[in-house]
Amino acid sequence: MCAVTALMLGLTACGGGSPAASVVTMPSGSTSAAAIPAIDPLRCDPTTAAPGETVTNGKGSHESGVAVVADYNWAVITGRDTARVTDAVATGAAMASPSLISQAIGGYPPGTTYCLRMRQTRPDTVLYTLTYQPPAGGTNEYRLRATVTGPPGDVRIAGVVDQ
Repeated sequence: MCAVTALMLGLTACGGGSPAASVVTMPSGSTSAAAIPAIDPLRCDPTTAAPGETVTNGKGSHESGVAVVADYNWAVITGRDTARVTDAVATGAAMASPSLISQAIGGYPPGTTYCLRMRQTRPDTVLYTLTYQPPAGGTNEYRLRATVTGPPGDVRIAGVVDQ
């Protein structure tokens, strides 16, 4: 821990008679060999939606099943907002438990980008594909079915299962 602290803080010694560490300064404008290349965020283009399909990675609402699925996923992946996730889920639903909400948020590292392709197939059913990319790169995909409940303006998610 001492060596890591010394490296991060640029200290030359770390108590207990440790030898002084040398500090190397890179010339201005140079690039370190240890630099990690930036990962392009996952693209999510709403203009690619097929008829009857919604493509988004934005905040949603409680106006419809598709809108609340968008809101839930934004709150989990981008917003990392426990209160907003809780608000998107129907009262009494198993997925409303604080531990499951915490696990859902913890399942996506900060900086993860994603895209939803959704289609409401029945008043209470939204089929969707969640494609996501953590900051370290590599894309993953889930094909899911959400069950929704409530009138327009008060729609909530009752459950989500694999398709």
